[in-house]
Amino acid sequence: MHRNYFSCCRSRYLAFILAAALIPTALSAQTRQLPTFTAGKLDPSAEGPTIDGRVDDAAWQGVQPYTNFTQQDPNEGEPASEKTEVRILVGKGTIYIGIIAFDSDPSKIIVSQARRDASLSDTDSVVMVFDTFNDTQNAFVFGTNPLGIEYDGQVAREGQTSGVSQGGGGGGGGGGNSSGTARGGISAFNPNWDGDWSVKSQITERGWEAELAIPLKTLRYQTGENQTWGFNLLRNIRHKNEQVYLAPIPRGFDIYRVSLAAKMTGLDLPTRRDIKIIPYALGSLNKDYVVAGEDVRKNADFGVDLKWGIRPNLTLDATYNTDFAQVEADEEQVNLTRFDLFFPEKRPFFLENASTFQFGNPQQIDLFFSRRIGLSPSALPIDIRGGGRLSGKVAGWNIGVLNIQADDVENINGDTIGPANNFSVVRLQREVGRSSYGAVYVSRQGFGEAKVQDDWNRAYGFDLNYQMTTNQRVSAFIARTDTPTTRTSGPRGSDYSGRAFYNFTNQLWQVSTGYSQVGENFNPEVGFLPRRGYRRPEFRAFFQPQPKRWPWIRRFSPHVNYTSFYGFDDQLQSSNYHLHAFEIQPRQGGRFGWFFDYLQDVPTAPFTVFNRDGQRVVIPAGKYGWGQHGFEYFHNPASRVTATIRVRIGDYYDGDFKSVELNSDYRITPKATASIGWTRQDIDLPGGSFVNNLVPIKANLSFTTSINLSALLQYNGQVGQFSSNVRFAWLNRSGTGLFVVYNDRRDTLSSTTLETLGRSFVVKYTRLVDF
Repeated sequence: MHRNYFSCCRSRYLAFILAAALIPTALSAQTRQLPTFTAGKLDPSAEGPTIDGRVDDAAWQGVQPYTNFTQQDPNEGEPASEKTEVRILVGKGTIYIGIIAFDSDPSKIIVSQARRDASLSDTDSVVMVFDTFNDTQNAFVFGTNPLGIEYDGQVAREGQTSGVSQGGGGGGGGGGNSSGTARGGISAFNPNWDGDWSVKSQITERGWEAELAIPLKTLRYQTGENQTWGFNLLRNIRHKNEQVYLAPIPRGFDIYRVSLAAKMTGLDLPTRRDIKIIPYALGSLNKDYVVAGEDVRKNADFGVDLKWGIRPNLTLDATYNTDFAQVEADEEQVNLTRFDLFFPEKRPFFLENASTFQFGNPQQIDLFFSRRIGLSPSALPIDIRGGGRLSGKVAGWNIGVLNIQADDVENINGDTIGPANNFSVVRLQREVGRSSYGAVYVSRQGFGEAKVQDDWNRAYGFDLNYQMTTNQRVSAFIARTDTPTTRTSGPRGSDYSGRAFYNFTNQLWQVSTGYSQVGENFNPEVGFLPRRGYRRPEFRAFFQPQPKRWPWIRRFSPHVNYTSFYGFDDQLQSSNYHLHAFEIQPRQGGRFGWFFDYLQDVPTAPFTVFNRDGQRVVIPAGKYGWGQHGFEYFHNPASRVTATIRVRIGDYYDGDFKSVELNSDYRITPKATASIGWTRQDIDLPGGSFVNNLVPIKANLSFTTSINLSALLQYNGQVGQFSSNVRFAWLNRSGTGLFVVYNDRRDTLSSTTLETLGRSFVVKYTRLVDF
């Protein structure tokens, strides 16, 4: 580690943080009196409401509805333009929620999705959070739309990762205009948690109505009588592009702002038994056409997952012979940099409670990245023999403990080319109000005949998230890795990384600044680290006024970003300045604008940016600086046909660059959607000229909210391959059911048109059995 590790935080970077910290607290949100209401109690001798999407059962008649909803958009603080009634009833081990979303013109209600966990941003919808520990930081998320889809997830740290809100001013949870979090990503909002619950919705003469039944054993909570939970509900009135909240949330924040949720009192919560067993069986056919004489490989297998609610606040997950055959394929990316691309985790076993195990700066310095388990560096699957995970709350601590045993690494011929590995993670976090501190330990240990001497790696870290005021948050961590010094190549020994980050957010501004440092030998082998050996200052300012003079404009959103990387010799490695001086969001939705990027890069060795058809284009070592202008237009996403256009013109290293990105989504019916995209990059360099084309085509047909057929077809001109992934899912409960998956990969560069490289067909069935 560099001897001046902490002293290197130069005064100008500290000045950024100090200046932001001294932003007048007058900009902070006013202290609000949180709404409070009492949940209804179902008489033990009475029947619960029938879940049919019509809030008219006798059980609802004695429950006082909550009706006082407030706009966030378009007119913050004003009453909702349409009435909403919410009733909550507790009894028979279940929480019942009845919602009547009144609409003066039900014919204008927009429904754009019919599959489980689809985005709720572009449809009439409701999203709600349950802060079951009343800790003002964490919550379960449930949502639905007029077709009655199931949308659920978990939110931690009020949706903030490294101090930046994941929502950013809309609905969050797929419920508003926020960008949200892509399914499969690791962040403080985890949309991949699949709970066991039921919902029915329908459009009626009153508007649309929904009834939800959430078993208490689906949730984690503190037992006892007269308990209090945090609760909030967002309604998205999509044809008016209006978002309203039960407990008001100021612009700049979203439904994940758990500390502003209403208080739901009067809950009598019993202890309960919760044991779930999820067995699976599968059969598959695989053929690799690259290997001459390769026969079709047939496989039949089985495995099981166990979920045991040891307490209502502590859960043990165990797995044996884990399989991920039902997961969606990765979307292709074009890489024009000298660093690894980030592909998000999509495998369900690793995504549940993923935010508990997250540590560091996502996609920059991750101490634990679960794609390192069960996948080789070349993305070949590695069998997972078994493992377990313990997560929940114990004595005021959030805990996460994970241990996974993976099999030997094999090539496509079944030959062992790498050792088996055991992976361990221990994560502890203590919450104090809206602040927290914690620690993590991550380990990889090689096993088996293929093990080499000193085949291990360790990582440790401590982190802090301090909520200075309502609007100001500071996050920091320091981490260390240990790698055997007997290694003959690559990082070895011990080294450190760290980061300090400040964020200020209110209705008009989001200002953040930070400083990171990664040592030359920092080596989190179970994490994600695209580069090492640098110091990285960063700054971001986002301004979003809402003008009253021009009613067709919802808001302006100019912003500026700055990031740079310096070596320990104080020499620049790379930098990126992004100025989005002009961006307008029209009232009906979408946005358009102009931006300018100025980039610098100082590669110390040549690297290849194109290698196809015998043509290899190399960027020589040297110092480069170049600029690009960008123009973008995003059509109203609630329209049946939408379009996105982004054009970039400028330089690229010491050459010329032009690119066009097009994407169009077509909502044929609420149950049938399709999209097509095209990215074309035309690059002219002294070492050669080339064109990259990337074409993704997606289609989705939902027969019901639980039966779905989807397809992803992709052409990647950078590698000259065409791939297809077709997936049929017939879901039962909590994301289990029947899955049929077909994968196909073809070469477009061979003399034979679309020569087949590989093909697979998988049938898998999983079933949830609970006790």
